[in-house]
This record gives sequence, structure tokens and C-alpha cells, in this order.
Amino acid sequence: MKRWSAASIAAFGGLAAIGCDAEVTSVGAWAPVVSGSSYIEAELGELTGGFTVGEESRASGGRFIMPPGGVSSADAPGLARARYRFEAPSGAEYVIWGRLHAPNAINNRFWLQVDGGPWYLWRISVGEIWFWDDLHDDVRYGEPLRFSLAAGTHELILANAVDGVWLDRLYFTPDGDEPPGNDTPCDPPHSIEVGGECLPSCGALSGTECGPVPCAGREALDAYDCSVCCRIEGP
Repeated sequence: MKRWSAASIAAFGGLAAIGCDAEVTSVGAWAPVVSGSSYIEAELGELTGGFTVGEESRASGGRFIMPPGGVSSADAPGLARARYRFEAPSGAEYVIWGRLHAPNAINNRFWLQVDGGPWYLWRISVGEIWFWDDLHDDVRYGEPLRFSLAAGTHELILANAVDGVWLDRLYFTPDGDEPPGNDTPCDPPHSIEVGGECLPSCGALSGTECGPVPCAGREALDAYDCSVCCRIEGP
């Protein structure tokens, strides 16, 4: 099984687009402790339509991918694509995780598809940190999508939805485990790390409304996902 050398993922100066060839990565090749699981670096996918590779010291290998700037595709997958082929050693039900930087409630989502199946909108806000999140359907946080995969080659495709969200790497597992590294005291997306503190969403504060009209004349509360958040019921 091929293991990528340090030279093959060496960092380069600045944020720039690079050409990446599609690669087949065997599940199990990079994670010997957990049978049947593997990591794939996001920048090693086949990137087309405007996905580019950037540098950030906290990303694995110092690199990550990002969708094209100034482009939004809320109702259907955008034209940018990041394709990943992987080899499942045996038939199983897989959960897929992604390590991402999704700073707020606007720049926080990708479209995803496995083996030509339905498209899902993967959404989560994490603040200033990198965070592992399971691939799930829109706002159904904590309910990971489970893909029944036969032994053999499979394909994951990510498409752009918004700009400003970064993806570092992927983790494929039939064992239901979570990749290590989530050490924030916050609870994304219900609270996210901003300025070293946990800033809540408006809904997480309970009994609240979001927006200047329902909050007119009421005390404003701090919330990362709402221009004006206020409490209209008891906590």
C-alpha cells in the first residue's frame, strides 16, 4: 500500500491553486491501530472548478483546500469539485469525518455525495479552530450519515456551497470511532470558540428570538449566529 512521503505533501509559499491528480487510497493504510479506518489529506483529491490549496500551520501537513471565493450555491451543489477515491477492504457501514475550519454561520458548509448517491449539505460552525465533524445532513448535528459500502473502490465528492470554509483532511471508519483532536471546551455548532471563549448560538440560549424586529425593545444577548438575539421567554 502506498504511504505518502513528506516530500509529496511539502508546504509551498502563499495561498495558491495547484493541480492535483486523483489518487486511490486504501482504507487501513494510514491507521493501523483502528482496523479498516484511514485518513486522506484533502489536498490529495482531484480538485476542479475552483477549489484551491492553501497553507495554515495548524492544518495537517500545513495545507488545506478551500472553495472558490465570492461564489455561493445554496440550493444545489456548486461547480467546484473535490473528488476522493478510497478502497474499502470489506463490506461495512462507514462513517466519514472531515477536519474543517468553518468560522461562522455563513462560511460553514459543503455539499457531499458518495458513490453517485443523493447530495447532502454538510453544515457546522466551529469558530477560530480546526474541528473534526462527522458528515451529516444539514442541521442534523450528531446524526452521522452512514454509508453501506461493499468491498472495493468508492468515491466521495465534495462541492462548493459557500466560500470561506476550509477542509484539512478526511477520516473513513467502519468502527464508529471519532478521530482524535477535538479538545475545545465549546460544543460546535451550539457554541464556538471565538477569542479563546465559547460564544453560543442564539438558539442554544433557550427561549430566544433572532432578528431586529422580534427583539425590538429587548435586551440584546451575545450570539455568534444572529445580528440581534434576545430572550422572550424564561431560560
